[in-house]
Amino acid sequence: MFSFLGFGKRKKPAPKSMVRPQAGTGQKRSAFRMPVEFEVTYALDGRPGRRRARANDLSAGGLRLATDEDLVRGSTLELEFQLPDDFLAEMTIEKEVYEQTPFGLRPETVKVQPPSFKPMRMNAVVLMPFFDRIEKKFAYGTRFSGTQEETQEELQRFIHLWQIHYLRTRHGD
Repeated sequence: MFSFLGFGKRKKPAPKSMVRPQAGTGQKRSAFRMPVEFEVTYALDGRPGRRRARANDLSAGGLRLATDEDLVRGSTLELEFQLPDDFLAEMTIEKEVYEQTPFGLRPETVKVQPPSFKPMRMNAVVLMPFFDRIEKKFAYGTRFSGTQEETQEELQRFIHLWQIHYLRTRHGD
């Protein structure tokens, strides 16, 4: 093969540690899902009353719900929950504030505790029902629907802070 100044030469493959997995081959989720547990109350569309359940997996797009009730795929649920925030007490984040000086506004970085998470109320659609034999509960993969932008941002803030907390506190992984 004829080449000028390196044209036509093959590039060396990237070392395995630098190769990133391709998204989308077997992955149906559009957002990172993390293991976190918290209480949820829900109402099934078209049925009076609320029931209790436990979320044990969360992403910005949905959650896994474990309950005693057998729900039908495609059912719409109205969820209410409070994201766990006890880990915020030992956490600080940097925030930029501006101070008025004789020379004008000057930025300053301060460390503050992140604010607690607001209670959430949103709809979810049951996508994937299955029975958890170990827990002896029905479990459901759900997808949030019609989520307001403010609620979506709060979910993403929680996931971001939870990941930081996990990375800072893991021991011997």
